[in-house]
Amino acid sequence: MPEPTENATTLGHPPIKPRTAPTRLRRRPAAIITRLGAVVLLAVVAGCGSAAASPGGGGLEKTHLTVAVLPATDDAPFWLALKDGYFRHEGLTVTPKLVAQSTLAVPEMVHGSVDVIGGGNYVSFFQAQARGALNIRVIAPAGSCTSDDFAVVALPSSRITSPAGLAGKTIAVGLTHSISTLTVNEMLAANNVSAASVHYAAVPYPDILAALKKGDVAAASLVEPFLSEAEVSAGAQVILPQCQGPTAGLPLSGYFATAAWVHANPRTARAFAAAIERGQALADNDRAAVEKILPTYIRGSAGITAVVNLNAYPTSLDAVLIQRVANLMLSGGLLAKRLAVAPLLFR
Repeated sequence: MPEPTENATTLGHPPIKPRTAPTRLRRRPAAIITRLGAVVLLAVVAGCGSAAASPGGGGLEKTHLTVAVLPATDDAPFWLALKDGYFRHEGLTVTPKLVAQSTLAVPEMVHGSVDVIGGGNYVSFFQAQARGALNIRVIAPAGSCTSDDFAVVALPSSRITSPAGLAGKTIAVGLTHSISTLTVNEMLAANNVSAASVHYAAVPYPDILAALKKGDVAAASLVEPFLSEAEVSAGAQVILPQCQGPTAGLPLSGYFATAAWVHANPRTARAFAAAIERGQALADNDRAAVEKILPTYIRGSAGITAVVNLNAYPTSLDAVLIQRVANLMLSGGLLAKRLAVAPLLFR
């Protein structure tokens, strides 16, 4: 999923009925990124995370883990695994550390105070790997996009009605040089619009709608629930879906650890992956479970969960699919040479 630098704000409207517009169907759970200040943790969720591990820990190298996670729908399976005791079942005691942006936790992961980073977008971590700044492993998948949960929108006042209208315009994104800009560039090219003709401005997701209304930006790349909020409250129109055609079903994010940590803790990594994958399966097949868990850690989401278009949650690491991200990064100029992702995936 895309990486914002700010958290969700209270959406400020009463619960609304699911939309039925034919152009955007309700999907499975998904990817949004918000800032740390937007987090409201229910005591039951936090309590589940700090429960004692099962006796003996099954021979695990470590039984107490600190996991940096985002208040985002990418990480809904993590919170479900925490609440439903999947980590405890694997002999793990997991303490979540909420961060506004996954890359902010990298120094702590490198120094060992954070064991795993969850919901990190593949683009940022693959760039760091390619530069030699990190030696990472992907322990488990997080979110993959669907056709209607990630899009560039504009307000009617902008008079932008098609992808061609984005040429020469400034588009707000949560973070530049990320999965957001990668997918926008690919979809612009698919619509015969030069990606070089647009400009990107990093704007915290909760501030993007205000920036659109003020005219500071002409359009915005939005994830849920900001996408639905912009449509419902401001009449924003989808101009460019970001997960169709060349980007359809693109893996967005995963759970990362250093290669050294995985080498030292292979049984722990396997146990963690097993718990996450159970959470992924639950989230991918039970939208109601995701809708129920979202308000426990994303403030203001309760009134809009029924209309949010949610991403898919894969239950295993697929090297072929994840390689698509690196291949698009190479063709889009985000990598200087091809990056093979298979060696980076924990087995």
